[in-house]
Amino acid sequence: MDKRITIREAQEKQPWTVPYARGVVYAAKQDVPHILATHCALHATKSAGKLAAVFEALDHPLNETGYGASRPLDAQLQTIKDMSADLLTAALRFANLYNFDLETELRRRVQEKNGVNPWTNE
Repeated sequence: MDKRITIREAQEKQPWTVPYARGVVYAAKQDVPHILATHCALHATKSAGKLAAVFEALDHPLNETGYGASRPLDAQLQTIKDMSADLLTAALRFANLYNFDLETELRRRVQEKNGVNPWTNE
């Protein structure tokens, strides 16, 4: 059984430490994180788009014209899981590129948006 990991552990142990494109390698050597972040943001946008397509199709059930969702949610659940993981991966990557602790920022953001810290019940 796999050991559960914290957000911090996930951030520290990312497997993609070697850039994979010539311009990206140059940017990394020149300490230009926005080039790597741009690539990451584009992938996050693609993931969000795939999620939007799943839910848009579910919003429009198959009708008499044959237009609309042709698969139930459970048939698309793997896409939802995959894209959710990809979005978290993007957040972890941003945290490393811009040197911040994602777990700390998550706690701050939840507190800011909801007025409560679910980890401390404050």
